[in-house]
Amino acid sequence: MRKPVYVVDAFTEHAFAGNPAGVVLDCADLETPALQHLARELRHSETAFVLPAREPACAFHLRWLSPTKEVAFCGHATLAALQVMVEEAKLIRVPDVGTTRLSFTCKAGRLNVELSRDAHRRLRVLFETPKATFEKRPVPAALLASLGLIPEALDPNLPPRAAPRAASELVNVYLAVRDLEALARARVDFAELVSLCKPEKIGAVCLYALDPRPGIDAQLRFFSPAAGVEEDPVTGSACAQLAVLLQEQLPKELPRTFAFLQGAELQRPGRVAVEVRPEELPGHLRAWVGGSATVVLRGELDLGRR
Repeated sequence: MRKPVYVVDAFTEHAFAGNPAGVVLDCADLETPALQHLARELRHSETAFVLPAREPACAFHLRWLSPTKEVAFCGHATLAALQVMVEEAKLIRVPDVGTTRLSFTCKAGRLNVELSRDAHRRLRVLFETPKATFEKRPVPAALLASLGLIPEALDPNLPPRAAPRAASELVNVYLAVRDLEALARARVDFAELVSLCKPEKIGAVCLYALDPRPGIDAQLRFFSPAAGVEEDPVTGSACAQLAVLLQEQLPKELPRTFAFLQGAELQRPGRVAVEVRPEELPGHLRAWVGGSATVVLRGELDLGRR
């Protein structure tokens, strides 16, 4: 039994930048233990597994697994999977002019996708992300210290906030620091961070700083104790939540487009585009994530006979 497999660097136009993800096609006949085994073997922070549609109006179903467990939603592996399905496997047709719209299902629910091409025929991907809501969250000095920060490093104009993770009891905590220099100076004591986050049900901590340069809204760093990831290179889901948070704290006319940078500290720089759109229900927002992706490996998994 053979399965097409790819490694894709997401949120970058260049190989060995951005955030790498595995993508495996034709997974209808694989049970969860087999998917988990493959994710462990591929060793990326997440691998996307493409399965047949589970609803009549949807194009496919996606599952994302880390080396240790399944996750409800993953931004960079979604971008990677869409890049593969359009440009490599030719499972989705995107015309030179116009937009292909489709939906898919996942553990986080049903999400929509918009696919188009620019003037150079390069694929443009934009996909809906789970709804983001925020609550106030005090930040203990010990948690700041585990990130190599002092309270004075925080931006007083952007107070800390927490957002629930998709289909999880955990939250992501968002901390704004005063400037890009403070962001770059952060040094995580990961063991200490894990010990502090677990009892508080904190899944991850996102540090961010507003970027004064034209065309860039913020830079961020993302530390994920719940996933065992000391620092993630480029995090689509975190960028989606951050865009909604910034719209709430620094509102402008909608729809609004954000550009975020992440990954420079890991020598894997990436750029994430996020569009925040109003929903039909007044006061409710939804983030759509986009970016470039580069396939760096094409192959075939030989799983033997069944």
